[in-house]
Order: sequence, then structure tokens, then C-alpha cells
Amino acid sequence: MPAQLPQESTNYFGSLLRPYVDDMLALAEMKPLEQTLCSQDAKNAVIASHGKLTPNFEYIADLRAENRAKHSKRLESSMKKVLVLGAGYVSAPCVQYLTDEGVAVTVASALQHEVDALASRFQNTTPVLMDMKKDMEPIEKMIADHDLTISLLPYAFHPQIAEMCIKHKRDMVTASYLSPQMSELHRAAMDAGVTIVNEVGVDPGIDHLLAMDCFREADQRGGKIESFVSWCGGLPAADFSANPLRYRFSWSPKGVLNNLKAGAKWLDNNEVSKLCAYKSP
Repeated sequence: MPAQLPQESTNYFGSLLRPYVDDMLALAEMKPLEQTLCSQDAKNAVIASHGKLTPNFEYIADLRAENRAKHSKRLESSMKKVLVLGAGYVSAPCVQYLTDEGVAVTVASALQHEVDALASRFQNTTPVLMDMKKDMEPIEKMIADHDLTISLLPYAFHPQIAEMCIKHKRDMVTASYLSPQMSELHRAAMDAGVTIVNEVGVDPGIDHLLAMDCFREADQRGGKIESFVSWCGGLPAADFSANPLRYRFSWSPKGVLNNLKAGAKWLDNNEVSKLCAYKSP
């Protein structure tokens, strides 16, 4: 103890601490709390064990969430706000880019651990737990409160999200192919002055940009394009493709399989060729 404290205070403190020394030594063995042989008083004093808050101190997580929400509200007045719907595989790079650019991000998902993981990794990120299959009203309120909505949900949700964006005059971005249902909203979006951009991903998305860049360069050099075939992807390492398909899933596995069953359309010698979507027998 510091020498400036009276000796009687030091002795008194030591007499209170001494009965728990054996308990503290037992806790230092780093066993799971429920397996540690020590008094209940000592266990009650443990704040965290094995990376998790103990039951007596789980309220700290709620306090952190409350403080994070207050901090986000203070930032909202001076920052652009983007709503990201979905917290799956492709969400983290999107959130990282936005927050690095000084944008306040709200991530909404039906899975608590996914939104919490993103909020803990990136600053200015607010997690929201929502089940979009059951109730879309909270989503509509959030769309109205943000400058931009990025929908990383399954493509079937996009038309309904787009209708809300048009209603509240908010721009929207998706990484999915332009579906017929989304195309039908083109005139309504134009009339509302709303920009809705689809196919902002790798494929579709970046592959389109690279294709157009290739066409432009060929044209500038006086060339003539007779054929263009685009392949997107790569050969995954064996350690990261341990599944029957030998595929490295970087987005929804269900979405991948559904996409494999989708139809196709391409130009072949200036004629449109089509491949019908697969239908189960």
C-alpha cells in the first residue's frame, strides 16, 4: 500500500482482503467461472470471464449500446446517413468504406450477432435488429430518416424497398440484377426525382465497368470488337472451399444456388439468344 496511508488503514484493508486471496488465486487459473472452486462472493465480483460479461454485469452491454446510440444521434446532425439493409457476407466491406469516408451508417438485420459484429468493428455504425419478413413499418421509418438506402437483402425484397424509397424521395442502391419488378418502377422513380442504381457489385457491377473500359480503349485505337466473353471468379484454395461444390461462398449460399437456376440472355452474332430459367420437375 502507498506509504502515505496510515498503518491502521493498511492493516484493516489487508484483513478484509486476506480471506479472498485463495479465491483470487483460483480465479487466476483461467478456468470457466462455473468450474472455478471459490466462494460465491468472489464469483460475484468477476466482471468478465473468457471474453464474455458475467451474468451480474451483462447490463454493461446495454449501457454501451445506449451510449453508442446517443453518440450516433449527436453525429447525425452533421453527417450523411446511410441505411444498410442486411449484415451478411458482403456488408462488412460496404460499411467499412462508408465509415472510412465519414458517413454515419445504420445496419439493420434479423440476426443480432451479425449487426453487433459490424458495429463493434466500425465506428459510427449503429446496429438495429429487425425482421423484414414480419414487419416493414420500422424499415420505412428508417428509410425516411436516411439519405441513402443500400439493400443487400435477397433480390425479392428490393421492389418493396424501392417503393418506400420512391415514396420518401430517398435514393437506393442494390447489388442485384435488374429484375422486371424493379424495371416497372423506373417511371415512378423518375417522376419522384429518385435515383435507384442496381447491379453495383462485382458481377454484376465491376464487370460492366471493365467491359465498357475495354470497349472504349479498343474504339480509341481504331479497333473492332468481334466477340466479348466475360468470366468472373477464380479458383478457390482447397482450404477455403471444403464443400461438395468446391465453391468459396462470399455471399448467401441460397442466393448462389438460386442464381445458378436463373435464365440467361446474350448476343450471339448480333442475335439475341436466351436460356430459360430452370424449373423443378
